[in-house]
Amino acid sequence: MTHVRLNLRGVRSLIVDRDHFTRSLVAQMIRGFGMEGPTLVDSAAAAREHLRHSCVDLCIMEAVLPDAASPELISWIRRQNKPPLCFIPIIVLSGYTQLRMVNAARDAGANFVVRKPVSPQGLFDRIAWVARADRPFIETGTYMGPDRRFLSIDPPDNARKRSGDDCACTGDHDGALLAPNGLVSALKKGGSL
Repeated sequence: MTHVRLNLRGVRSLIVDRDHFTRSLVAQMIRGFGMEGPTLVDSAAAAREHLRHSCVDLCIMEAVLPDAASPELISWIRRQNKPPLCFIPIIVLSGYTQLRMVNAARDAGANFVVRKPVSPQGLFDRIAWVARADRPFIETGTYMGPDRRFLSIDPPDNARKRSGDDCACTGDHDGALLAPNGLVSALKKGGSL
């Protein structure tokens, strides 16, 4: 078993959850990982207001908020024309991980959907994965977020879906590759990955 060491000092986070107990529990985990105290809000409207005026490096949100579903808030974040806001890693927490909900969050641009209750190790593993992953961001007419492909193996029968899949391919790009997320940048500034 490998132990990942990350310097999370200086990483700013936002926790969006309507339940006070859950917000407090996740905040305690975040502080235990060495991050500064997170900002805690209970609605999508409060999250939008905070993000309009403050930068964060990580957003952890509940799947169903009192005033919006997480895909609405995720889409709003991803479509902001203010880097690094549009690139922040987003982890969605949900007690109901039906395929429909997971797909909606993923299709809106979430990095991960994690089933509640989440353990400190489970949350840390997702944060570490997001920080260490080298997934480019993609923007198309209907999607902006991390590249959803995890494996770098050739597709069956070598069929390519994007011109960028093979340097020799020609044709229109399905999407543009964008800058890395803020958590990766913040961690690299912290010095220990």
